[in-house]
Amino acid sequence: MKRMISLTTLIAAGAVAMAGMALAETENAKEMTLFSVAQIDIQKALTIALEGVDGKITSIEFESEDGKAVYEAVAVAPDGSMTEILIDANDGSVIAQGPFMDDDDEKDDDNG
Repeated sequence: MKRMISLTTLIAAGAVAMAGMALAETENAKEMTLFSVAQIDIQKALTIALEGVDGKITSIEFESEDGKAVYEAVAVAPDGSMTEILIDANDGSVIAQGPFMDDDDEKDDDNG
């Protein structure tokens, strides 16, 4: 009986994992579609990010934020403070700018 429960649990866990992978693939496909139609390339986004901060850009990446195509840049000021800049990938406007909050740890935890 114990083996039956373990096998059932294993099958259920596998089904949940497969559903999660399918969802991730769907999200990746949506993000790739947004990227393919973005009007601003990463070089232009980098220029825009540099205009708004005193310091150096340490990273910049394309993302989908609430279904909207954005570039997320992180800058480090001479005093060591970090700023996050969100740039609209379609018109180049700065959507938001503020202290950098490392939210990638939560995403990494979900990926194992």
